[in-house]
Amino acid sequence: MKKYLLPLLLFITFHSLAQEVGLRHRRSWYLPDHLKLQFAGNIGFLSGGPGYVSRNQTLETDLLFGFLPQKYGGDALVTTTLKTTYSPWRIGLKNDYYIRPFLIGAYLSYTFGPQFDTKWPSYYPAGYYWWATSFRPGAYLGGKAGRNVVMNNRRRSLEVYYELGTYDLLIISYVQNKSFLKLHDIVSLSLGVKLGFN
Repeated sequence: MKKYLLPLLLFITFHSLAQEVGLRHRRSWYLPDHLKLQFAGNIGFLSGGPGYVSRNQTLETDLLFGFLPQKYGGDALVTTTLKTTYSPWRIGLKNDYYIRPFLIGAYLSYTFGPQFDTKWPSYYPAGYYWWATSFRPGAYLGGKAGRNVVMNNRRRSLEVYYELGTYDLLIISYVQNKSFLKLHDIVSLSLGVKLGFN
């Protein structure tokens, strides 16, 4: 398998360079449509990775890799997250600026480490805990603003976004403890930037 990895990486790099110099006008399906960098959001202190956009530009799917330093989380944590975001409305503004005033999405994150389990150890009775500590499903809503720009004679889009999100265990805690918890106790703010390759 390792002997095929280098030729494959060289092929992808060569193919990308050919596109950049104009030898091909269409991007290949396997190349990402954008890159994201996100701060916070229950998937790491900082996370980033590639993503894809649907043809009508309303649905995004991202694979993000996150990191939480030890000084903020007690442990140094590494996560990987699959996100999908739906933003149905795009409002054009002057000078190639635009806004997407509403977005909604969901994610599933996995945290690596020996302290996290996909299933609980056998010494717990069956059904004692119903959740896995390594997986966290969550949801969010927010908005974004962007601008179409030209970089190196290529059309790009640059967006900034915010998301207000939560995850399953916080929602359940809120439902079971409404007299003690408020919505702001279970919601977190994340900020991000997206570079689209158009």
